[in-house]
Amino acid sequence: MKKLWTIAAVLLLTGCASHYYRVSGNSADIFLRTKAHEVYFFSSLDNYQPQKACQQSKNLWRVTVPDKTEFSYFYRVDGRIFLPTECRYTEYDDFGSKNCIYAPIP
Repeated sequence: MKKLWTIAAVLLLTGCASHYYRVSGNSADIFLRTKAHEVYFFSSLDNYQPQKACQQSKNLWRVTVPDKTEFSYFYRVDGRIFLPTECRYTEYDDFGSKNCIYAPIP
């Protein structure tokens, strides 16, 4: 039942957004829908080392992260820094730019 509530909450929070999460077990897949040739994911989990996103389909990209840890992140899409407008939580970094915050659902 808890898993069903989690899925419902994710769907409610993301709707038809171009940026959404799918939680499964101890990991979460973060999806970004955008037209791009390459997408990199940067997060505080690994001190913002670039992680190449996996292309799922023509315009859908995925990265997998641990589900139980809060962290901040952003993307680089075709060489440009990108922050989805659908981020529920954001914060400013030390350089004056915004980052998304992934906050696990308790």
